[in-house]
Order: sequence, then structure tokens, then C-alpha cells
Amino acid sequence: MEQREPHRAFTLPKLRDRFAYTELSVRAFPRHAAASRTVVALREGWLAKADAFRSSVSSFRSRHSSPVTRLPSRSQTKAGHSAAFTLLELFVVIAIIAILLVAVGPAFNLTKSAGRRGAVNNLLGTIEQAHAEAIKSGQATYLVFPTFASGTSQATLDRYNYKSFAIWEDDPTSSPTSQKQLTKWQTLPTGISIRAKAGSPESIVNLATDSASMFKFTSDSNATPMFYYVKFNASGEVEAPPSPPSNVTLAVFEGYVNGETEVITSTKDAGGEPAARESITIARLTGRAQRNQ
Repeated sequence: MEQREPHRAFTLPKLRDRFAYTELSVRAFPRHAAASRTVVALREGWLAKADAFRSSVSSFRSRHSSPVTRLPSRSQTKAGHSAAFTLLELFVVIAIIAILLVAVGPAFNLTKSAGRRGAVNNLLGTIEQAHAEAIKSGQATYLVFPTFASGTSQATLDRYNYKSFAIWEDDPTSSPTSQKQLTKWQTLPTGISIRAKAGSPESIVNLATDSASMFKFTSDSNATPMFYYVKFNASGEVEAPPSPPSNVTLAVFEGYVNGETEVITSTKDAGGEPAARESITIARLTGRAQRNQ
């Protein structure tokens, strides 16, 4: 079975080559000149039409050419979708955050509660130390709390104001008798302060006071501290503040003191007092302290 020659597209360069071959044949074989002239005429006509068609196509392209917006590929579209959140994913994230808040909330409250207990236990131990030191040395000892008025640097307020305490005692080697510091200043945990509400039976303002004449301590040159203190005599009894009351009560709470005003950062009870607080009572006659339940 005869095989046909595969179809070949006659592009313009190929068409020129075919007619060039025809012209060569005319020159090589003059006897066929009559027929060849016809072929040459056809060649010239075809070439002219091809040039005209090519010119019209170029003119059409130049008039109607415009920038083509390239559509994003499938991989690019997929990447764009993967970089965004669906509504379902957003709800899942919100649910996870809510669960974490519920789980962390009690732990945070336990941490603050542990801070209050640690603060009151530390204060209780210091009171017992001051009481024991008075009996041991036969000299009066003092549990001292520094406070500062307005104009004090914030660093000093955060470190000492209604937040620190130390033990001082009488110095028998000085004449007249002066007081010397026996222990370093101890600071309550962050967010815990000593109560300072006027009229409250557990407030620090019920203690004896000194305007820096007995206790020589200045942490801020721009402010003069005022000290509240409890004094134990050589027998271990509470000598100051004077009676009444029969016993001395101190308390710590969650918050801070601004000037002489308590700022409560936790919940309040029905009477407007801080619900999150711990207190200690010092017996006047024995000087012993105990934590109130």
C-alpha cells in the first residue's frame, strides 16, 4: 500500500524556497521557458499576497495589542488559600484560648493566694524574731514599717511604701540612747501591701509613729519617710503603741497604697473591705503573734 508523504505546512520561508527552486529550473532549462514564465508569475503573485497578509496581521496586532493579565497558577492559588484562616479554624482557635483561660485562671488565683500566705508568714516570723531578740538582749526592739508621701520616686514607693519592714533595737553604747537597724528591709511580694485604711482595727495607722527622729533611714533624698512601729520591751511585752487596743492587729491585702488611700486590686466583701487579705494579731501582754483564720 502506497504511503503518503506527511503533510507539511508551507510557511512563508518555505514558499520562498520553493519558488526560488522554480526560478533556478527556468534558467537551467530554457526550453521550458514558456511554462516557467507562468510559474514565475504565479510565484510573484503568491509572494505579494503573502507580504500583504503579513503586513495586515502586523497592523492588526499593533492596533489591538493590550497587556494580558496572567492568571495565578494552581500552586499559587493553593498557597494563597493556605495562608488565610477559615471561619471554622477561627472558632477552633477561640475555643482553645477560652479553655486555656479557664485552666490558667485558678492557677493565677492560687499564685496570688500563695503570695499573701507567704507575706503573712514572713511577717509573722519577723514579729517572733523581734519579740525573742528583746528578751534575749534585754534591749527594746522595734518592728518598723517605712512610708513615704508624694514627691517620692516611684522606685522607692514600689520598694518600701507600705511594703517593707525591718527590726531595729536600742543601742546601749550611744548616749543618749539611739536606735540601730538589726535586720535588712524585707519586701512583700508584688501586688501585696500592708493595710493602711484609717478606722480599720487591722490598719498600720493604729501603730506608734516616728518622723525619722528615731530611725535614721533615707532611701530617697527628695522625701522624708514616716515610720510606723511596734515596740517590744525587755520582757517581750508590747510597749507601743499604747493601750487601747488590748492587742495589735496587722493585715496584708492584694493591692497598693496611694498616699494614704488603699487601692484594692482584688474582689471586695459586702462591707467594701478587701476579700483577699490575711491578718496577724500580737498579744500585748505576752508579745506573741498568731495568724488569724
